[in-house]
Amino acid sequence: MEYTFEHWVNQVMHAHPLLARAAIEFSSWGVALFGVMAVGLWLLSPPGHTTWKRACAAGLSAAAVGLLVNQMIIHLWERARPYDAHHSIVPLVTPSVDPSFPSDHATAAFSIAFGVFFVSRRAGWLFLGFATLVAVSRVLVGMHYPTDVLASLVISAAAGYLTARVLMRPLLMPMIAFVGRFTDAALARVAVLTPIRHTVLQPRFRARAVALVCALVLVRIVAAEWGHVLDEMPLATIAAWLAVAALAVRLSAERFWPHDTVT
Repeated sequence: MEYTFEHWVNQVMHAHPLLARAAIEFSSWGVALFGVMAVGLWLLSPPGHTTWKRACAAGLSAAAVGLLVNQMIIHLWERARPYDAHHSIVPLVTPSVDPSFPSDHATAAFSIAFGVFFVSRRAGWLFLGFATLVAVSRVLVGMHYPTDVLASLVISAAAGYLTARVLMRPLLMPMIAFVGRFTDAALARVAVLTPIRHTVLQPRFRARAVALVCALVLVRIVAAEWGHVLDEMPLATIAAWLAVAALAVRLSAERFWPHDTVT
């Protein structure tokens, strides 16, 4: 049954280059972007505040735990990749020699997302949504079966809960306090610099910068499918991107630092 679904998905992806390109980008860069986003939580945390520092620490630690569990499972069962088991499936990215079950990419993304979610739900929902796109993209490009990423979801939820709710106080909080001594001092110096105070830390500036980036990506999407831009698939892609862009601009416009820090 999974082969039938995977075979159908593979045919659809090869028939729609624009959708395939989006899946390839998420599959290739999604986890790296997740790491940057998690570190960004730490950098956005005001000196003396620990909420987003805890979210960052829990997310990155959960990824390490989840990937460790993956290695244990791989030694117990080496499931062949879809394209290795069925030669009719042609992957959209460079094939891997690692086993298929569970997905390391999905585990890393979901683990970071759940680690963040169990500390800060406001940021966690955004991370979970993005992690879902990464996980789905691994199926769309032909690298994994759906059950591979579903297993990653379960492993990641457990890893995120472990680091955010069980190991946070005895293990991660001392590490956060130690590292925070150095980062808080550096961030405090940056925050008082007039050019930065009136640009990067201002919600209006961040929103405009994110809107500009989203607009450039939209132009690239339209240019790639100019001859078919009014077809169903390109229109759905553009609508989805506009929704993502609107959410990104809204979140970037929120004021994360205390008012007395940025005014």
